[in-house]
Amino acid sequence: MSTQESPDDHEILSTRLLDAPRAKVFRAFRNPGDLAKWWGPKDFTNSFHAFDFRPGGTWHFLMQGPDGTGYENESLFSEIETNTRLVIEHVSLPRFRLTAVLSDEEGKTRLTWNMRFETAEMCSKLKPICIPKNEENFDRLEVVLAEMSPDDRELAFCRVLDAPRENLFRCWTEPGLLTKWFTPPPYETLHAELDVQPGGASLVVMRGPDGIELPNTGIYLDVVPNERIIFTDAFTRAWEPSAKPFMVGRLTFEDHGEGQTKYSVRVLHWSAADREAHEQMGFFLGWGIATDQLAALAATL
Repeated sequence: MSTQESPDDHEILSTRLLDAPRAKVFRAFRNPGDLAKWWGPKDFTNSFHAFDFRPGGTWHFLMQGPDGTGYENESLFSEIETNTRLVIEHVSLPRFRLTAVLSDEEGKTRLTWNMRFETAEMCSKLKPICIPKNEENFDRLEVVLAEMSPDDRELAFCRVLDAPRENLFRCWTEPGLLTKWFTPPPYETLHAELDVQPGGASLVVMRGPDGIELPNTGIYLDVVPNERIIFTDAFTRAWEPSAKPFMVGRLTFEDHGEGQTKYSVRVLHWSAADREAHEQMGFFLGWGIATDQLAALAATL
């Protein structure tokens, strides 16, 4: 039994010793493709609308029960400490704060799962439900951890943006628009040359706060107007290899309600070390800020 009694009558405290390193357990939270497979009780499924994995980012998804009933859930990522700690505010009803802590124990990972509700009454009401469902959740997590590839090369997120996908596609493919949103301050984008077709080359020149210019070259692998863009820095032009291939990016644009778009970003790296370096560079924060700027510009077109 992994559920413990908490001295606080607002809290439900559960824990499980997982046979996986902390980085792998954290990956099961960080990667939306993995998280969707295990989040929730037995036989539930998930469809993510928004998964913005940064402090203040929104996590909005539909959880569907085995009887077909759908449950909309909206949360905010409050705190994120890589491989160590997550604090998630469940802002839809019932409201609670989930704190997940990962710690080393006996060569494995101790996951401590603290659900703190707004009132003691709500906690008492839900405890008989949450205690066994948390156990089912942990069971599903163990299955996913056992099936996960040891090669961790992916970073991904998705957002619902208040702009039609045609406008977002333009912002990615028209040089005069891309330079207005592409880099988070204090960086800026000086120049862009975009041959948006399979095999077409791209050149984006950024400048850092130290005044140094940073040219980025690549090619487009696949382009479907208003639907998909796949690109890589493995080539400088068709088909001249770059000195150091780093990643393949996949962008998709899907209609989501009137005038809205589900915008999904998936970045696959050449190695796990490249993925780790990209995350430490501030992937989620930097791409998150750039996406804010993208959405604001696209809404004006």
